[in-house]
Amino acid sequence: MRSYFLPLLASFILKHAFCSQIQTPKIAVIGGGIGAASTTHFLTELFNNDLKIDLYEANKIGGRLATIQIDDNEYEAGGSVIHSQNKYMQEFVHLLGMEHRPSREQRFAIWNGTDIIFEESNSKIFTLAKLIYKYGIQPFKLNSYIDSIFADFAKIYHLQNKGQSFMNVTSMLMAMNKEFPKLLQVSIKDHLLNLGYPEKLIDELVEAPLLVDYGQTTAVHSFVGCVTLSVATGDLWSVKGGNKKVPEHLIYRNVNVNVLSSFVNKIRYRTINNFPIYEVHYSNKDSIDVMKNHYDIVILANPLTKDQKTHITFEDIPGDDLTFLGEYQTTIATLVKGDINPNYFGLEEELDSILSCNNNIDIRSVGRIDTVEGPTKIDSKIWKIFSNASLPLTLLNNIFLNIEEVKEVAWKAYPRYTTNARLDKFKLYDGLYHVNAIEWAASAMEMSAIAGRNVAILAHDEFLQRFSNEPNTPNMPKDTSHKIEL
Repeated sequence: MRSYFLPLLASFILKHAFCSQIQTPKIAVIGGGIGAASTTHFLTELFNNDLKIDLYEANKIGGRLATIQIDDNEYEAGGSVIHSQNKYMQEFVHLLGMEHRPSREQRFAIWNGTDIIFEESNSKIFTLAKLIYKYGIQPFKLNSYIDSIFADFAKIYHLQNKGQSFMNVTSMLMAMNKEFPKLLQVSIKDHLLNLGYPEKLIDELVEAPLLVDYGQTTAVHSFVGCVTLSVATGDLWSVKGGNKKVPEHLIYRNVNVNVLSSFVNKIRYRTINNFPIYEVHYSNKDSIDVMKNHYDIVILANPLTKDQKTHITFEDIPGDDLTFLGEYQTTIATLVKGDINPNYFGLEEELDSILSCNNNIDIRSVGRIDTVEGPTKIDSKIWKIFSNASLPLTLLNNIFLNIEEVKEVAWKAYPRYTTNARLDKFKLYDGLYHVNAIEWAASAMEMSAIAGRNVAILAHDEFLQRFSNEPNTPNMPKDTSHKIEL
């Protein structure tokens, strides 16, 4: 028995000695949207609560998930719908003890700027009959094709459950389906034409949801086009109280997260005893003083293109110059309290939603919206209009019979998609990661959550690997904030 005891004791001592070298990681997360919130959540799980996170967000937690108040009620002003098969968003809502917002049946029409080209009926059977009469069986074939795309996309959940991670967007898509990366380099219109779908269907039934969801046409690449169509044909829901509640609660309920209301100005790479350390320079909202903290890991969970309001400078980071190509699409959400004028659209009666399929007109969609708590007994008089530019009051007075109030929200909502080849990376350098790289495949709450988990797995595994290769870890520089010269 003694011969077994000594090797077991030696193994225990060695294991204990190795584990004692693993220091608690100090992590900076930059951004406060659903991508940042998801990343902090999954990091906390992976590190089993043994970590320290500073989350930098100068504005409100929630990012592009935001609400706006009219009278005494709040309405979704940012990302407003979630697909029923979005696994992580469903799990977050369950974990946080939240609820799906009640909804009601709505009728829609598609408008080409002059005429209504399709109008939903009160009867689902009659609506299906009208679809078949106008487009044949092609819409149903397209729906089946999108379902097959979504089935392959859903493989990511199994891969992430196994702990698999990906350095870049292309490798992630290839793991779902080896053909997916090709979808990034062909427009959704050309892709569907090549599959045999008629141009009329593409210009109407595909163009309309793209203009609504992304403010862009069928010239976008095919992957984001397919994501849009999955939303258009799926069961949708929202979070009662507002979708922003998910990132808010994921962040504020996490005792390992310290929120700093600050702008990050610069990220500098340093080494101490050959050990990588990141120096994050930041300023508080109401101060010009620049401070700095030091971290083992830095995770960027915000857009980094040059058209953003704030810019981060990268200094002394080895390898390729960190430049982030492309630009984000500006979307205007105009909320109007009033009565819609159906005659403006050529309608005989009021409908809940009118979708444009014409990129050459001012508006992308007009839809009646309920409060973040759900519908009331009386039909809502609040309408949301999506457009790519501010709408003049003269136009609004034509669309509405009377207007009691108008509020406008402008936001850089999502990337401007093209078919140009990209090599967007989740891992920028050792210990430096970018969640929002995934947005160039498609921008949605669930996409950000998937990217958040991917980056969390990458950061966790590489941090542990770093310590297995570095038996003598250095002391971190003192990370109390202090002023430095600009």
